[in-house]
Order: sequence, then C-alpha cells, then structure tokens
Amino acid sequence: MGSMNLNEIIIDAMKYSASDLKMLLLLGLVLFIADFADSLSGAGETTDILRFFLSVLVILLAIFEAGYVFRIVEETIHGSKKLPQFNDLKITFIHGLKETIVLIMYFSIPLLLFVLFFVEFLFSMDLDDVPGESAVLFLIILAITVIIYAFFPAVLLHRAHHNGDVRASFDFKKIYHKIRNVGIKRLIIVYLGIFIVGTMVEVALSDSLANSVPIIGTFIPDLIIAPYILIFSARFLGLIDR
Repeated sequence: MGSMNLNEIIIDAMKYSASDLKMLLLLGLVLFIADFADSLSGAGETTDILRFFLSVLVILLAIFEAGYVFRIVEETIHGSKKLPQFNDLKITFIHGLKETIVLIMYFSIPLLLFVLFFVEFLFSMDLDDVPGESAVLFLIILAITVIIYAFFPAVLLHRAHHNGDVRASFDFKKIYHKIRNVGIKRLIIVYLGIFIVGTMVEVALSDSLANSVPIIGTFIPDLIIAPYILIFSARFLGLIDR
C-alpha cells in the first residue's frame, strides 16, 4: 500500500472522483443512457427490432464502462493523478471487452451450478421435497459466488499490472501472491464495505432526490452519484496496490 494509510487513500479517492466534472458527467451520461435504454428494451410497447438494438446498445455501453473502470485502476497503480480521458475509445472498448470475457468465465461455473440447482428444484415441485443434496449444492454455489466476487478485484489488479492480458487473469499462483501482498482482510472487508456503503448512499440519495425534485432527482443518481461511486471504488482499488 506504499506510504499511504487507509485515511489518506479514502481522501485521495474522494478528491480524485470529483477532480474532473466533465469526465464524471460523461461517465454518468453513459450510465444514464444504458439505464434508460435498458428500461425501454423491457417496455411492452417496443418492437422486437427496437428492443434488440436497445439491448445491443446497453451491452456496448456496459463494455465501455468496464473498460473505463479498468483504465482508472491501471493508470492509478502506475502513479496517475488524473482521470483517464475518453481519448481512445478503441483501447477502452478492448479493455472492457476483456474484462467482460474474464468476468463471464469466472462466474460461468456458479451460474451453471445454479441452473442445475434450479432445474432440480423445478422437478421437485415443492421446497419440502428438495433433497438435502440440493440444499448443500445451493450453499456451495453461494459460497463460490461470494469467494469469486470478493477476490475478483485481485484478479483485476493483477491484470492491470500486465497491460490487460486476459491470460494474467488465470495465473492463480500470482493472483494469490497479489492477495497476500495487498492484504486479504483489506481486500475483502474494505472493498466489500465500499460496495455496501456506496449502494446504501445511492439508494438513500436517489429516494430523497426523487421526492424533493421529482424531475431532476430521477437523473442525478445515474449522472453524478453512480459514476462518483464507480470512480471512487476503482481509484481506491488502485491505490491499495500502489
């Protein structure tokens, strides 16, 4: 973690996240468009063709978002003090695509196990008829998912040290050493804490703003709150490994 203590990292991440209002709003606009398109794609009055294009748009924007977050982590661990600019969309998209592929590969196993559990549950017709093996399987699936989610930041960090190479995401020996170097307690407790607190703050502020300023308040969460939390989390993650 270098010479920075936890308080210094938090303060730095807070200042960093608000250091460039233009970039904050641009990321917020991406999140807003993705959320809006996702809402429209689920609307019953939309045509199948429009729903398809909206779904594609949401996926593309989600990839750009993942790529931008990766660039924040990558540039942070290399000493950058400024938010990345949207000056190379190709690199951002490639990083986001790699991040999405890695994420899918990591979570494919618990997803497959969950599908098997769900199918067995459907055939049982009643919760009381679900065999004990299924209950154990469900707990195993839950445990695997939590473990992957908790340690995935270390995977991202290790890949950020290797120019986004997908193969680095599966170098488990070095990822394990990365977890040891960063600190397993800090990686789990602090990063999950950021997610929990960030989610609570976003929900609380969203409800408050929506009630106090109904028109503007519905846009602020996606345009400002969500991107701020996203940037803060990425910056924090990069700093604990610097």
